[in-house]
Amino acid sequence: MSSAGSTTPCPTCGIPLEAGRYERCPKCDSPIRGQILMGLLEVDVVHSGEDWETARRKIEKAVDQALFMGNSGVKIIHGYGSSTGRSIIASQATTLMRGLAERTGGTFATDRNNRGAHLIWFNQ
Repeated sequence: MSSAGSTTPCPTCGIPLEAGRYERCPKCDSPIRGQILMGLLEVDVVHSGEDWETARRKIEKAVDQALFMGNSGVKIIHGYGSSTGRSIIASQATTLMRGLAERTGGTFATDRNNRGAHLIWFNQ
């Protein structure tokens, strides 16, 4: 699921850890997964001129990070084409997000407040 080399620091000791790989930190033995229950992680993958590959990496990293840190889900802002009349990455982003939701046991949903965004809720 995740990009190779995606790391997140241990919240206790700061050692870089591969996101989603450890239940406990191998250095300080602190619990990692679900240690911090946080709200929704929001990531914009389109409004800085991202191409599809950059957006894809950002989405995968956001899902890894949210799972690792105990977020309740991720909101990915992918745009809907308000300035050009068509979205460059929306269809690819939603297809990827559906697959990631399925693989992580999450739920894929439309953002009711922003037609240029979708959500993955983690069923923890």
